[in-house]
Amino acid sequence: MTDTEFLEAFESCTLPEAQWTHEAHVRMAWLYLQKMPLSEAMPVVRQGIKRYNASLKKLLAYHESITQAFLHLISHRMQCSGDRLSFADFCNENPDLLDRNMTALLTYYRKETLFSQAARDGFVEPDLAILPNTTARF
Repeated sequence: MTDTEFLEAFESCTLPEAQWTHEAHVRMAWLYLQKMPLSEAMPVVRQGIKRYNASLKKLLAYHESITQAFLHLISHRMQCSGDRLSFADFCNENPDLLDRNMTALLTYYRKETLFSQAARDGFVEPDLAILPNTTARF
């Protein structure tokens, strides 16, 4: 599936549930960050995930802190790469972002903090390290 087809399927909530993996979440965020700065991508990603999850009747699946922190990390890694890598190249350079155990985020958060109800419901600042600053537009 091309990037355009993938994003269209996500936005129209026709992406098969089996394809809505952790890697798909990263791909979707990466695609939006290719088009817009982090500040604009954040509400688009948030609403997109909530809409898609609602289409699957998974209203409680959304996690605000994971969403925001991953967007920050993906944006920062894109900024550091200095050029427009393909998604496959981006994944090869950033395998920790694809780890479903959230190892990339656990550099910044204690497990108890990241997986708390407060972190699910709203953004909770990291308690181990500060998330990287991201200012570039992709």
